[in-house]
Amino acid sequence: MSNVRTRAAALLGTMALATGALVGISAGPASAIPRTNYCGSAYGFLKSWPINWRASTGGYIDVYYNNTNGYNCVIARTNDSVIDSAWDIVVAARKSGGTWKTDGDKPGQHYTKYAGPLYVYAPGSCIDIGGSFETSGGGGATGYDNVHCG
Repeated sequence: MSNVRTRAAALLGTMALATGALVGISAGPASAIPRTNYCGSAYGFLKSWPINWRASTGGYIDVYYNNTNGYNCVIARTNDSVIDSAWDIVVAARKSGGTWKTDGDKPGQHYTKYAGPLYVYAPGSCIDIGGSFETSGGGGATGYDNVHCG
């Protein structure tokens, strides 16, 4: 099993290199995969962005927003119709240009279905997001810049 801290660093490095090229890319709806709002009832779902795995979508990064308090909420989850077992799911988010927050990258954390929720305060600004996971068949990691500007 890979070192979780190394994976988190690799995720953040991947996002730093890849997200600039991904601005403006959007994903189709994630309607085939169950989505659960772990953020709280005050958070409305905005959109899901895919986590690439091989030639398909291995998971999703879900973004929710609370328009009352200005917080975004981010969750990474696997696509159960593609991934039958995963470990070390990681989610990352930040106010664009700010410091990354992560969940799932601490020693002893081995999330198997989702990571998060992460809350990012960014009224009048955009957020950047990322997600990754490991499986017995390899892993996937994807990051996006400026996904929600509110």
